[in-house]
Amino acid sequence: MKADHFVKLCERSGLTVVLRQDSSLWAAVYERLPYQSISYLSSVIDYQLEYQRGHGGSWDDFSCVIFSNKTPIALWPITISVKDKAVNLSSYGRELLPPIFVKDCPNKTKKSVSKSALELINLVSDEIGLHKLISASVFDGSQALSIWHSLLMKGGAECNVQHNLYVDLLLPLEKIKSHFRKSYRSLIITGERIWNTEVLSDSIEIDVWEEFRSLHLAVAGKVTRSKESWDMQYRSVKNGESFLVVLRNDNKKLVGAGLFDCTKDEGSYSVGVYDRQFFDKPLGHVVQYRAIQEMQQRGCRWYFIGRRFYPSDQPTPSEKELSISHFKEGFASHCFVGFQLVKTI
Repeated sequence: MKADHFVKLCERSGLTVVLRQDSSLWAAVYERLPYQSISYLSSVIDYQLEYQRGHGGSWDDFSCVIFSNKTPIALWPITISVKDKAVNLSSYGRELLPPIFVKDCPNKTKKSVSKSALELINLVSDEIGLHKLISASVFDGSQALSIWHSLLMKGGAECNVQHNLYVDLLLPLEKIKSHFRKSYRSLIITGERIWNTEVLSDSIEIDVWEEFRSLHLAVAGKVTRSKESWDMQYRSVKNGESFLVVLRNDNKKLVGAGLFDCTKDEGSYSVGVYDRQFFDKPLGHVVQYRAIQEMQQRGCRWYFIGRRFYPSDQPTPSEKELSISHFKEGFASHCFVGFQLVKTI
């Protein structure tokens, strides 16, 4: 689908939009959000699209700024993809996220725009042959159900529950540590004695970043994504939107590292890699603890660690997903319910 045709479909549905290619406008509206979710950060969208394109298929980004009375009032990450002959409407490969609105936007406007957005989905679906929409709720610091959620449910959507792990960064550090799994507390103390730990952001040098990428390649045993995707993450670190926690032994060898995205409201765990020969020693425990300290120092509100998978989840998670989420759960202060909304078109 061409960009100009997508904009015309927006107009037919009652939406006035400017596509995200105007990055300065997207950034300006992002600053007006009441809660700055990682999922709507422009650099994260760019990275995820590059990641998806590196794994095949056609990926067209139609993420847009939505206007009301000539005023920008919402952001909406929306992607049309075709992969393995399957067409999909998503937010850069994950469930389609709802439009997110600026602070003090009236509920009447939110409801009107959300209805128009759902009408757009119907129009786009007719053209691309989409028969099922998979959407999701987005955490905004509140547990209240969104207008988007309500409209989809009224339209016949099915609701699946997800479990998401968070750390409340407003808690004193000692209180946060009290929520850690008991065995983790001693492992962190041991790890801090063993490793030399450093947090790097805008001051990071390219040679350190290449060490991180090389360790990832060595551990994975193959190239898992494009060089451009790594370069995009490096630029994000240099711009202060991400930071890297590195662990070195006494010989200054890099033995582990974790990359984290961060806004003023939310931090998120992005990539971690650890030297397999040191798996019997605490690596990820120290990286997570140091990242939590860094997010607190930045004034961040919540740290999203990741999904907590359970054997009864659908689709059934792999043993690896269950194991990783069990590890992450050991740091969480909260487990919040999220929702996946599935609607037949």
